[in-house]
Amino acid sequence: MSPEYQFGDILIKRVRNGWVAVTGSEHDENQTSVYVYEDTDSQNGMRESLSFLLQTHFEGYCQSKRQAGLKICFSEKTKEQEED
Repeated sequence: MSPEYQFGDILIKRVRNGWVAVTGSEHDENQTSVYVYEDTDSQNGMRESLSFLLQTHFEGYCQSKRQAGLKICFSEKTKEQEED
């Protein structure tokens, strides 16, 4: 039995070299769309690729100029470095 995805559904999975997002298709209820977010070559590649995935797929829930919402950002610095 394989999972059924409707438009708006999203499955996020960690794979060896990045992240995969599977969503229900906007145009065909029997199809899915698969998006791959490869880790970058930087030290924080896994975190950076996850940040990009979240920003892309949850854009409608994010803060905008005239609307409250999630604020997702990626920082190269640790909390301790940011406080200094």
